[in-house]
Parts: sequence; structure tokens; C-alpha cells
Amino acid sequence: MNTRAAPTSARSDLQAWRAGVWQDHLEGDPVFLRLLRRYLGAGFAGFEPELRRLAEASGPALDRLVIESNRDENLPALRRHDADGRPVEAVVFHPSYHAAGRVFWESGVLSVLGEPGAEVLSGARAYLLDQHGEAGHACPVACTAGAIKLLRALGTEQQRARYLPALLDHDYDRRLHAAQFVTEVQGGSDVGLNACRAAPEPGRPGWYRISGEKWFCSVADAGLFVVSARLDGAPAGTPGLGLFLVPRTLDGQVNGFALRRLKCKLGTRSMATGEIEFDGALAEAIGPTAQGFRNLVGIVLDASRVHNALAACGILRRALVEAWGYARNRRAFGARIFDFASVQEILARMRLRSLAALATTFRLLDMTDRCEGGEGGEALAGARRIGVMINKYWTALAATRSVRDGIEVLGGNGTIEDFSVLPRLYRDAIVIESWEGTHNTLCAQVLRDFAGRGLHRAWLDQLSAELDPVIRPELKDHAGAARDLRDDLAARIGALGGKDPGDAAAGMRALVDRMCRLTDLTALLAQAQWDLENGEGDELLPVLELYRRLELEGADPEERPELVALNRRVAAGL
Repeated sequence: MNTRAAPTSARSDLQAWRAGVWQDHLEGDPVFLRLLRRYLGAGFAGFEPELRRLAEASGPALDRLVIESNRDENLPALRRHDADGRPVEAVVFHPSYHAAGRVFWESGVLSVLGEPGAEVLSGARAYLLDQHGEAGHACPVACTAGAIKLLRALGTEQQRARYLPALLDHDYDRRLHAAQFVTEVQGGSDVGLNACRAAPEPGRPGWYRISGEKWFCSVADAGLFVVSARLDGAPAGTPGLGLFLVPRTLDGQVNGFALRRLKCKLGTRSMATGEIEFDGALAEAIGPTAQGFRNLVGIVLDASRVHNALAACGILRRALVEAWGYARNRRAFGARIFDFASVQEILARMRLRSLAALATTFRLLDMTDRCEGGEGGEALAGARRIGVMINKYWTALAATRSVRDGIEVLGGNGTIEDFSVLPRLYRDAIVIESWEGTHNTLCAQVLRDFAGRGLHRAWLDQLSAELDPVIRPELKDHAGAARDLRDDLAARIGALGGKDPGDAAAGMRALVDRMCRLTDLTALLAQAQWDLENGEGDELLPVLELYRRLELEGADPEERPELVALNRRVAAGL
């Protein structure tokens, strides 16, 4: 072997890997395309050209902008005053941040939300964009989507006219983007402890003055704040919280707030998060003030949780593409590392998580479109509510695990900040585990919804309705396993009522894990059924087989040697 030629060959392999990461950004993701064809039906043909243009726009050029805006020296900075000493409370970004933002906004990810029933369309755009991680704009998009939905659902005619056109504008330089400020230093998940006050503005019904502090304010540069605050004389806890719209400026002047500092975060660093103090900021109530917390959770946080899952899907996909391409180009011990069974096992596991997250998340987007179209009534809405919470939890966990797996495939190279995006994706993935409800918070809410609202019945019935049409003989064993798990879960959930509340809470996370596995399997089965019925092939059959073996049966590769071949089959695809 010519050892002097080895470094040259290795660098050529690395160049081939980098060149291949963004090839076929859309066409190379066939399960995603089939999900869209399934959910959009005949309308897919009309939207396909737009998605292809976005796939090109959100490729390597956007990648370079996101990398540049995330460099330490280019992170957002706080500018409190102008040259004459007047308060401006501005956040200053690097030009690459704004250039990336134009790609996000021009994609139509928000502008399509002007009418109900566009969740799949918006989600498809978000998924393509979110393959860059948070990128500084995924969170602003999520928060703006929540404000759009809040105004559509509860805004007065005047409020909608005042804010919606700018929130829906696809021109980045004209846009109005939103934020949601809820967390306080004494009340993180325990929102009932929030103390920020809302005092009525004399002579102006529906208007208030907000005073108090907010501790963790993502999108600190937003032009419109959705703020929770406690009304004077209102009851303690969450029932006393109202929901308010606070414009950043009034007549060109800062509207009664100050940015104390920007947070130095582990991840999502190019998106500005700060601490904000309100001192008589003029605000307008949105919806009945007595239902502020309910609307915050049911509309605003709900929208963010769905976008959190889309962000996880994007991270999962990018980590897989990076690791898969690297393994196919990197050589060690005389072979591609992809040819080693241990690497195939990692890649198969990564692909399994990516496809399951994609299938479950787009299932929820379709459920949202159906709910907004008047289908399903309270039963579908209740099933969706549970689905959104557990999917946010499960996909966030999957993203962290898969990026860590991807780093392992790249070895020491995987830990180098400027070698690949994986270190940044890992930091972003850890952050999205905590955003919009920690794991324990979400599991506790599911338990409360089961005990207090009986939503487990709607959730179980919906899964049964989706499993019933899965009748292809190729899917018989997998569908049978899913139905068995469904029956087991029904019994476990039914037994919760007879348990001590502490014991029920202690076992809830394990129960939610089983719920997530059932949802994964059901979503993959439904897509596989559609694929087979429509002549789209049997690509998901080995995926289902591996999922059942690993997640439901806990198969041991030492005892089940057939897993080696199954891992190889699943790892072979993207």
C-alpha cells in the first residue's frame, strides 16, 4: 500500500461525503414524499413544484448561512440604547442570520396558515427547513404560528385586521414575528405561581398595563408578544392568568419593557432568548381573560409542541443523512465502515427513529387539518391533544439519541465543531427536549387528561380506527402485535383509577413510552398499507419488522442472529 497516498485518498472520501449530503434533498427522502402524496391526495401535484424549489433553496446555501450565523463571534447581541441614549431594547444579528431568515419566510411556512386546513403543507416546509437544526428561525416560526392560530381562533375583528396580515407576510423584511412569554423565575412548569400583573387601562375596555418579569423569553426580538399575566383580584393558580397581546413598540417607542440580558444557552444559540421586565406595557386581552391559561396551552403551546416535533424530525433526518453518507465514504481496515455490522446496527436504529417520528408527526398534522375542517368532533380533538403531547416528548428524545449515534459513526471527527453540523444539532436537540413542556410535565398532563377528562378513550378509539383498515397479508403479524399492545394499554390505563395517585404518577412515564411505541407502529402500518395499496412498494416492511423486534419484543441480537441481516436491509435505505 502506498502510505503517502492514503491522506489524499481519505480527503477525497471526505469531499465525496460532503458533496453527497444535500443531493436529492427531496427526491432522496422517498417516505416523506409518499406521506405527502397520501395526505395531500390530488392536491400534491399542485404543491410539488413549490416544495422542490424549497428543497433547493434550503440546501447547501442555507447550510452555509446557518453555520456562519452560529459562529461564536456572530451570535446575537443586545443593544439597549441608541446613539442619543434613548432606549431601543434591540437585538442585533449578523447579516447571515437575516439572509437565512429570508429563506424561512419566503418558503411560505407561515403564509399558508391564513386559512385552516394547511398544517400538512406548512409542516412539509418546516421539515425541510428544520434539517438545519433550530437555525435561529425554527422557534420564531413556531411562535408566530401560535400567534396566528390564537388570533384566528379568538381575535376580535379589529385584532385580526391589525396583526394577521403582517404575521402572514412571507416577506422577511416586512414581517411581524411573534413570541410567547410565560416562564417566570419562580414558576417554570408550575405556571400557577406566575406573578406578572395586568391592571386595567382606565377608559379603555379590554386594554391593560403589564408589569413584572419574565425569565426565559425566546425570540426576544419579536415584534408582538403573547404574554400571560395575573389580573388584580383574580384567583390564585392558573385560573387567575389572562392572555394578552403586547406590541413591541408604540408610535416608534419601546412599549414599557426592558431586556435585562440575553441568555447564554447550550443550544439554539443564534436565536435570541432573554429576560424581560415589563413596566406598564400597554396590552390588549386576547380571548376571555378567565380562560387565558386554557387558551395558552390549548392553542399557543399546542402549536409550538407540534413545531417542536417537526424540529426533531428535521434533526433526526439530518443526523441520519450525515452519518449514512459518512459511513458509505469513510474507509477503515480495508473496507467502508458502512459494511461493518456494528455500524449498520447504529444506522438502522437511526433510520427507524427518523421514519417513526416523521410518520407520527405528519399523522398529527393531518389530524389537525381534519379537526379544522370540522371532522371528528370532540373525539378527534381529544385524541389529537394526547397525541401532540406524547409525540413532542418521544420525538425530542429520539432526536438527542440519534444525533449522539451519528457522532459515534463519525468517531472523533463527530465531536469537532467545524467538521460537521452534528455537535450543533446535538445541542439544539437537548434544548428542544425542555421547550414547551419537560418530559415529566407532559407525562403528568397526560395522566391528568386521562383522570379528569377521560381522553384515553378517544385516544384508544382513534388508534383502533386507524388499525382496522390495515388488512394486507404482508402486515398481518405487525398489525396483530399493534392490536395486542393496544389491548394491553387499555388495561393498564384502566387500572390507573384504582391506584394511589403517587403510584400512578410514578409509573406514568413507562406507560407513555408504551403509548408512543403503539403510535409509532400504527403510523408506520397505516403508511405501509397505503404504499402497498397504491403500488408504491414494500420499503417499510423491514422497518416494521425491525421496529417490532426491537421496541416491542426487546430482541437480543445474540439470540436472534437474523437481526444482523435485518439491520443491513434497514440501514441500506434513506
